[in-house]
Amino acid sequence: MESVYMTLNYIQTNLLTWDNPFNCKGSDVIVCISGNPGIPDFYIEFAAELHKSTGLPVCVTGQAGHVEVPEVKSNILEKQEHLFNLEGQITHKLDLISNKIDKNSKIHLIGHSIGAWLVIEALDKQKELLEKVASINLLFPTIQGMAVAENGKYLNKIVRRFHTITILLFTLVHILPEFLKQFLIAIYLKFNSLPPHYSERILKYLRPKIGEKVLYLAYDEMDRVVELNTEALENIKHLTNVIYSDRDGWAPLSYMDDLKQFQPEMNMKQVSIDHAFVLKYSEEIAEMVSDFIKPKVFSGKVSKG
Repeated sequence: MESVYMTLNYIQTNLLTWDNPFNCKGSDVIVCISGNPGIPDFYIEFAAELHKSTGLPVCVTGQAGHVEVPEVKSNILEKQEHLFNLEGQITHKLDLISNKIDKNSKIHLIGHSIGAWLVIEALDKQKELLEKVASINLLFPTIQGMAVAENGKYLNKIVRRFHTITILLFTLVHILPEFLKQFLIAIYLKFNSLPPHYSERILKYLRPKIGEKVLYLAYDEMDRVVELNTEALENIKHLTNVIYSDRDGWAPLSYMDDLKQFQPEMNMKQVSIDHAFVLKYSEEIAEMVSDFIKPKVFSGKVSKG
């Protein structure tokens, strides 16, 4: 695995790669787009398993602005809001897919949570990209009714209403002594049966400049992700695998039923796994995704990683 910085739509971005998806002599490439918060490190185990299973180069991107980067301007929300909202995130992902991934490669797109919506909208915005896409996996997709889902109601009624207090909490946590932050995170990890190495990933998130952009994007999601984009889904139905869960507060099974009514032939699977699958179920979901990708590899040659 390599961690690289690349400017996408004017924002310096941290990408995680396995092999070289930017110059791989036309090999198929897997591109994974995170949910929100968009911190690529949480997808390390998932992407590593995908690479091992398929033998393909892998690139994981988070959301623009969700990782603090060396270039100071890329960390600032004020007067750059258009680069960090949903529209900016679409352009951010299109810059990666269209301009940075090996031009001769077929692409296997994976979108988790709001990443699934971004995949759909990006391909709708640049329909010519469909010629390069070999498969699409939409994982626990938030592609409709976000504000009326259980978690969306909480975000709108509580977090959004007390936004200033939420940002203040980020600030207070950030200025705590390092040993105290580590201690509190260790308690959280132990209570939730999560591995200790997640501590560094959580610390990346607990920064005021990150928190404000995470929330800024989340509020835009509440306002914009309302109806299924049926026209865009029609264009990708033959390429797409969708995974829903029976314990998802963002994308309940009733949303899966809506999608089935519109696209009954689309490949869909129901699981009993948390929405934030990368915390505990990376290997299980990676196996399902790999099983969908491997028969669609353009070269017909899948090496063992």
